[in-house]
Amino acid sequence: MRKVILFTLVVILVSSCGHANRRDTEKVPQKNDSTSTVLLVVKPTVNVYIENSGSMDGYVTGRTEFKGAIRDLLVLLKYHYDEDSINVFFINQQINNHKSNTKIDIASFATNIEMKWRDGQAKKLWQSTNLNQIFNMILGETDNKTISILFSDCIYSIHGSTDAIGLLNDEKSLTKDAFLSKWRNDNVPLATTIVKMNSKFDGMYYPFTGDNNRFHFSGNRPYYFCVIANQEILTDFNKNIKLEAGKIEGFENKYVLSSEDAKSSYYSVLQSTYNKGRFKPDRKVSKKDYIRGIEGVNLQTSGGGCSRGKEEPLSFAVAVDFSNIQAEDDYLKNPANYTVITNNFTIDSIISVDKSKIKPNDWNRIAASNPTHIIILTAKTKAVSDVSFVLKKQMPQWVTNSNTEDDTDCSKLEGGKTFGLYYWVTGIAEAYETIYPNNKNFFECSISINK
Repeated sequence: MRKVILFTLVVILVSSCGHANRRDTEKVPQKNDSTSTVLLVVKPTVNVYIENSGSMDGYVTGRTEFKGAIRDLLVLLKYHYDEDSINVFFINQQINNHKSNTKIDIASFATNIEMKWRDGQAKKLWQSTNLNQIFNMILGETDNKTISILFSDCIYSIHGSTDAIGLLNDEKSLTKDAFLSKWRNDNVPLATTIVKMNSKFDGMYYPFTGDNNRFHFSGNRPYYFCVIANQEILTDFNKNIKLEAGKIEGFENKYVLSSEDAKSSYYSVLQSTYNKGRFKPDRKVSKKDYIRGIEGVNLQTSGGGCSRGKEEPLSFAVAVDFSNIQAEDDYLKNPANYTVITNNFTIDSIISVDKSKIKPNDWNRIAASNPTHIIILTAKTKAVSDVSFVLKKQMPQWVTNSNTEDDTDCSKLEGGKTFGLYYWVTGIAEAYETIYPNNKNFFECSISINK
């Protein structure tokens, strides 16, 4: 059953523009509401853009994961959205429908993509492209009722230069400007999901030093797709279109940039599990289904026998629900992505919830709230006080690990490296930081401690 996205009537919709932006809406009464609140049913247009410049040829040679990913995504889109609202375009120096005014056959499009790859296009339009030009074209076609999806190797075109770092920074600024200009001119609160993919590649590679230094590459190469849409629409997209291993062929990582504030997610201290030291719930800030404060703290002692031993710093666990946080599990489990604001504790580790390892009294308290992760904190000294920590919104480590500033031969591309990746991702991230300067955290947590 096809689903639809519900918005309230107070949502301000920007007027449509560009390529086949279909706009079907209807008013329906909300069920189970005695006031019969009227909601607006919005059927977003989904525009898929596939870059078909010369640097992308290697991804469509033979049976590749690139084709498989397009197939998988189109099938999921067809299930969740209306098929007649899905449009596929090739993009290079301009946006090109593969056959003018002809609807695609979603089932066979990816399999037969080579037959359409150059259809009706002059060589000058696909031989070389500019990533920021592509971003500007796509942003120009994206409004409050449009989902724009770009498939591209996302490599900046600075061919022939020896000053790679300087020009990459220039291009980063242009990427940032493209997104800032969209907000300023159209007032569209966009969110963006960046997905790293992997695919077989057999074709010519064009390094930053110029086309004359191109070389043949045969092996696996990363590429990316970016999903850009209104915040509410993209939240629905990310919830229902599962961009993860096993769902999209060749998936590796993703990074969601959004305007959403920190989530008011469930959290509770565990009284008996993963702890060093004893304490009881502070009833002033605790309920039967959570503990937000502790008191009567007794520190655990080391040693045994007749010797009491030394007191060890307090360590305790907090169960949290991260199911609505738009970040990958590797990100959620990396202590580097957290900050302890009060500076009196450290975060030792973050692990997935495992019922078999949680004491029954703790499980009975938290089970109904379905927490997903356990965060273990340890005091820096024997003196303890209230602790607050946050899960920060910051660039995931895979972006830095996948970046290279030298792509002049095959060895520089090993390990799934992409030339300039860090710069264009940073350009988009800095645009979000500029528009939403106070939107810095996914999650915030405070625990009161009375010894």
